[in-house]
Amino acid sequence: MPDQPTTSRAGSLRNRARYRFDNLLSHGTWVVLLWLGAVTLIAVFLAALLLAAFGVGLSGSEDSSFVEGFWQSLMRTMDPGTMADDVGWGRRIVALAVTTVGILIAGTLIGLIANGIERRMTEMQRGRGVVVESGHTVVLGASDRLPIVVEQLVFANIGRRKSAIVVLSEREPAELSETVRSLVSDTKGTRLVFRWGDPTRPAALKTVAIGEARNVIVLADEDARGDAGVVKAVLASGIAMGGFGSRPIVAELSDARTAEALVRACGESVHPVVAARSVARTAVFALREPGLNQVIEETVDYRGADIYVLDVPHLVGRSFGELVVRSATTCPIGRIRSTGEVELNTPAQSLLQAGDRLIVIADDGEHLEVGTDGSRDLAAPNRVDPIHLDIEQREEHFLILGWNALGAHLVSACRSGMTPESTIQVVYDPRVFDLEELQNAGTDITWTPVRGDMWRLADISQSTEFTTIVILGYRRQMSVEEADSRTLLNLMLVRRDLESWDRRAPRVLVELLDADNVPLARMTGADDYLVSDTIGSRAVVQFAEEPERGAIFFSLYDGDGPSIHLIPAERIGLSGTVDGAEVATAALAAGLVAIGWRRAIERGGEVVLNPHFEDHITLEAGDQIVVIG
Repeated sequence: MPDQPTTSRAGSLRNRARYRFDNLLSHGTWVVLLWLGAVTLIAVFLAALLLAAFGVGLSGSEDSSFVEGFWQSLMRTMDPGTMADDVGWGRRIVALAVTTVGILIAGTLIGLIANGIERRMTEMQRGRGVVVESGHTVVLGASDRLPIVVEQLVFANIGRRKSAIVVLSEREPAELSETVRSLVSDTKGTRLVFRWGDPTRPAALKTVAIGEARNVIVLADEDARGDAGVVKAVLASGIAMGGFGSRPIVAELSDARTAEALVRACGESVHPVVAARSVARTAVFALREPGLNQVIEETVDYRGADIYVLDVPHLVGRSFGELVVRSATTCPIGRIRSTGEVELNTPAQSLLQAGDRLIVIADDGEHLEVGTDGSRDLAAPNRVDPIHLDIEQREEHFLILGWNALGAHLVSACRSGMTPESTIQVVYDPRVFDLEELQNAGTDITWTPVRGDMWRLADISQSTEFTTIVILGYRRQMSVEEADSRTLLNLMLVRRDLESWDRRAPRVLVELLDADNVPLARMTGADDYLVSDTIGSRAVVQFAEEPERGAIFFSLYDGDGPSIHLIPAERIGLSGTVDGAEVATAALAAGLVAIGWRRAIERGGEVVLNPHFEDHITLEAGDQIVVIG
C-alpha cells in the first residue's frame, strides 16, 4: 500500500510527459522543428559550459573557451564521426552525450521532413493547396461541359501572358485533371490548376484567389435538380470578392425566372446564361434554315472569326456603308449606341455618332483595321432592291422523340413561328419522366408514352404529316457516350421506318452531346444536328470574356430583329467567281450585311466567315451567302 502513491505518481508523470509530447506533435511540423532546434542548442550549450568550467577542449584542442567548446559540441551533433579523435574519458563522455542527442534529433528531423513532404504532396494531389494567381479565370463546379469550357478559354487566352485557369469543385482533382487534359492536350501556354473544395463556401473560394480573378464561371451540375447550387456559388463568390460589380460572374442556369431574379439581386456584373434556352433558340433557326447551325457554331467558337466590340472615336461621322466597303479584313455588322442599344445591320447611310461602338467580326482581336484598309464603290453594278428576310409563321408538325431540359425551351421557341394549325407530339419514356413534369411545357402538346429504348414511327402515328422530327438525348443517369449512342441508334431506326413511307419525308434533326459524334450522325442519315453542350459552353465563355457579347448573341438569334440567315447567292445578284469585296457590296446594296458564305452540302457544306476582300469563291448551285438582315 505505501508504494502505490509512488507508482501512481510515476505513472502520472509518464502520462503527463506523453500527453505533452503528443500535444507538441499535434501543433505541426514547424513547431516540432523549433522544439528540436531548442533542445539541440540547450544540449550544445550545456556541453560547452561544462567543458569551459573544467578548462578542457575536445579533440585535444588547447582552446578551452566557451565559444570553442560550443562550436566543437555543435559539430558532434551534426557529424557523429567527429568524436573519434577525442582523447580522455571525460571528453569522450561529453562528446558521446552530445552526439547521441544529435543522432536522435537528426533522425527525428529526417522523419519529420519526409512526413511533411509526403503530406504536402498528398494535399497537392487532393487539391488542397492555396492558389497564388492574378488575372486568371476561376471555374466553379465540374460537369461534362468542363473540357469544352477549358478548351475555349485556352483559345481565348492566346496572346495573354501568364494566363491560368483554376477549377474548384468537389470532384477528385487528379481524376478531373486527367479527364480534362485527355480532351485538351494542348493548353497553348495556359496553366491548368485543379483544387478541391465546396464552391458555395467563401473560405474555399478564397483559396483559389477569386478576388484576383479576371472573371468567374459557375457551371451547373447535371445531376442537380434546380439552380440552388449555382445561386449559392454566385452569392458566395460575391462575398469572397468583397462585393459584386468588380468582375464579371457568368452563371449557367436552367430556369429563366431564377436568372432574372439573380440579376436583380446581385447587379449587372452577374451574367446568367440559360444554356437550354440559348440552344433552343439556335435550334429553331437550324430547323427553319438547314445548315444554319454550322454558322452558329462558328460564331460562338473562339477558333476562327469572332465578334468584337470596338471603341472607334476616330470614325465618328463616317457612314456605316463606307465602313463596310473600306474594311478589307474585318466585317462590321452593327453598332452599340451610346444608350447601350444593340443595333445590327445598321443602315448604310447611318452616320456613326459620338459614343457609338462598332460591332465587327474579325479573325484577330489585337490587329484590327476598320474603315481604312479597303475601297469599293457602294453602287455595285449588280445592285438589287432591298431584301426583307423576316421569318413568317407557317404550319409545322413536330414530332419530338425523347425529352430533356432542352425540350421545354425548344417547344416554347418553336411556338413563336407556328400557326394555330401547327401541332407538336412528344414521345417519351415514362420510366424516365413523369407526365406532370412534361405537362409544364404546355397543354397543347400531344404526349405519347412508349416503353422501350427504340420507337417505331408506325406505332406512333400515321395520320399526321410530320414536317420535322427532332430526336433529343436522354441525360439522366447516363454518360455522354451512353446518351449519344442511344440517340444515334434511335436515328437509325427512324431512318429505316421513313424509307417505307409513301409521302414526303420530314427533316430529321438530332441533338448530340459530343461533337466527335457528328460524323456518325451524318452517316446515319441526320439532315441536321445540334451539339447542345458545345453551343451552350461556348456561349458561356463568350459571356465571360466580354459580357457585352451576350446582348449581341441574343440579338442575333432572337428572331424579332435582324438575325443570321442563309440566302442563295443569286438572290443578291452573285454568280460565277467573286471575291469578298463583291460579296460585301452586293449584300450592302440589298440592305444586308454579308459575313461569309457556305458551300452546298453536296460539296462539303464548308462555312467561311469574315472572308477578306481578296478571298475568292466560284459560286455554284446550292451555294449560299451568310447575311444579317
